Amino acid sequence: MAPHGNGNQRSFKLQAEYLRRTEDGQLAQSSANSLQELFGGYHARQSGWYVQGVYQFLPRWRFGARYDSLDSGEVAIALVQQGLLPLADFAVLAPASPSRVSAMFDWNPSEFSRLRLQYAWDQARARGRDQQLMLQYLYSIGAHGAHKF
Repeated sequence: MAPHGNGNQRSFKLQAEYLRRTEDGQLAQSSANSLQELFGGYHARQSGWYVQGVYQFLPRWRFGARYDSLDSGEVAIALVQQGLLPLADFAVLAPASPSRVSAMFDWNPSEFSRLRLQYAWDQARARGRDQQLMLQYLYSIGAHGAHKF
């Protein structure tokens, strides 16, 4: 969206997406203490989403923000439901709802390069919130429409 009609001068882009994943299959469990291997059904469902906006306020300058979230969903393990294994054996499948908020600022010194500064508050781990500061330099080289290298 270009509020003043010229997308090269000023523009705003809003983007959102919802994702969903379902898994069905068999789970095999073997132990070093036992020669027996156990098999059982496995079903999992996850979902997540994000929304982001980027505002170009001058021809080569932009800033933006993003929020993303995941719901680890439901997991059904037949071996646990039948009492053959404890749920604690599958700690990596414990319910979680990680989220992240990011803000970025970038400058394009040319049509072939971009310098981006991004800061994120990431709440993916149970211990608390990670703060991440990233400085990124992107550049493009090689054949393109204006030059056939």
